[in-house]
Amino acid sequence: MNFDPQKFFIGLMDFFSILLPGALLTWLLMGEVGPVVLGDRYAKLDGAQAWAAFLFTSYLFGHLIFLLGSWLDEFYDWARRYTLNTQIALLARRGRLLPWLARTLIWLVFKRERNLAVECVSKIKRQALGPLQAQDAVNTFQWCKSLLNAESPASLSVVQRFEADSKFFRCFAVVLLLLLIAWPWQHQWPLAGIPVVLALLLLALWRYMEQRYKATNQAYWSVITLTAQGGKVSLDKLTSKAASPTHAGGVVLRLRGNTAEYLLVEATNDPTQWVLPKGHVEEGEQHRETAVREVYEETGAWARIVGDLSDATWSVDGSAVTTRFFLMRAIGRGLRQEKDRRHEWLTLPEAIAKASHIETRELLQTAERRRALAADPSTTASRL
Repeated sequence: MNFDPQKFFIGLMDFFSILLPGALLTWLLMGEVGPVVLGDRYAKLDGAQAWAAFLFTSYLFGHLIFLLGSWLDEFYDWARRYTLNTQIALLARRGRLLPWLARTLIWLVFKRERNLAVECVSKIKRQALGPLQAQDAVNTFQWCKSLLNAESPASLSVVQRFEADSKFFRCFAVVLLLLLIAWPWQHQWPLAGIPVVLALLLLALWRYMEQRYKATNQAYWSVITLTAQGGKVSLDKLTSKAASPTHAGGVVLRLRGNTAEYLLVEATNDPTQWVLPKGHVEEGEQHRETAVREVYEETGAWARIVGDLSDATWSVDGSAVTTRFFLMRAIGRGLRQEKDRRHEWLTLPEAIAKASHIETRELLQTAERRRALAADPSTTASRL
C-alpha cells in the first residue's frame, strides 16, 4: 500500500481537531470535573488507569467540542453573506450600510471578495445538475468537493488541507470560549489571564474563518479551472438592453457646515484630467449598484443614492459611451481600495473650474440645483 503524505497530514489534522482540544479542556478542568463525576475513585486513579481515563475523556470532550464548533459555521456563513458585493447591493437598493465594526471584521477575513467565483460555480452546478432536477439537492461547496473527488483528487487534497486547519482552529476557539466563561469561577486562576484568553479567542476565530475561506475558494477555483479545461459547460452571457447605458457613476456630495463639496477623481488614462467617478456596468449588475461600486473602488468613499440625474455621452476611442449618473451623498469612508485614485473634495465653483469636460460641469450644476431644492424648496423652485 502506497503512503500518501498529504492524506496522512489531513487525517492527522482531523484527528487532532478532536483529541487536542478535548485533551486541553480535560487537563484544565479535570481538578473540578473529575471528583464530581468519579467521586472518591478519582483520587485513586494512577498509572494506566489514569491515562485511560484521560484519553477517553479527551476523546469524548473533543467530539462535544467539535459538535459545538459546528455552530460557528453559521457565524461564518453570515459573514460571507455580507462580503463587498452584498454591501454594495444593500447601499444601492436600500441606502443602508453595515456598521463600521462589522465592515472592518468582514474585511479582515474576506478583503475585497465579491463572490464572483461562487456565482460562476453556481451557474456551472445548475447546468450540470439541471437535467436531474437536483440543483438544490447539494450545496455548492459540497458539490465542488464531490466533483473534485471524482475528477481531481490532488485538487481535493488541497481543499481538505485548508478545511482541516479550519476545523482545528474552530474547536480551539470553542475551548477558549469555555475557558473564558469558566475563568471567573476558578479562584486559583489569575484574573490577569482573561485578556490573554480573549486575545487568543479572537485570533483563533480569525484563523478559522480565514482557512475556511481559503478552502471554499480553492474548491471554486479548481472547479472553474477543470470546467475551462474540459470545455463541457458553456455559460450563457447576460445581455443588456440595447438602449441601456453601458456605464454608471455618481455626482457625490458631502456637507461641511452649510457648504456642499463635490467629489472629483483623476482620469484613469490621463492624471491631468478630473472627472466624476464612473465605470462599466458588469454582467448581472444594476446601474445603481455600478455607481455605488465605482465610487467606492475609485475613491474609497461609501455613498448612498439620493436621486437620479441625467445620462451623459462621451466619445471614447471613437465610440459613443453613455453613462447613467446618480446624485449621491457620502455616508462613510472605507479602507483604501486597489483602484483608489487621487481624488479631491471641492466646493461647487472649485469643482466646476477643475472639471475637464463640459458634461461634468453640467452634471455638477444640476446636482447643486437638486441639493438646493431639497434643502429649501420654497426659495429654489424658481431656479429650475
